[in-house]
Amino acid sequence: MNVTYILCKETYKTKQAERTAYGIAAYAQDSNTCIAHLHDVSPDKASISALVSLCNRLQLSPVHLDDVVEDFLAF
Repeated sequence: MNVTYILCKETYKTKQAERTAYGIAAYAQDSNTCIAHLHDVSPDKASISALVSLCNRLQLSPVHLDDVVEDFLAF
């Protein structure tokens, strides 16, 4: 399965504050269907963008996305 990973910008609002975080979504190229989505991974756009690029370059299987993000956050 060919997958494309994209960076997702998410805004979270409460009565007291607003914050922006970034997540990762995986789309099946043949149907343009979202097959995986991890919300609120990090507030650091540059680091998540680099991770998305790496996932695309290595053609990461979406079954490994959770583990890759977990390892990424451990550093």
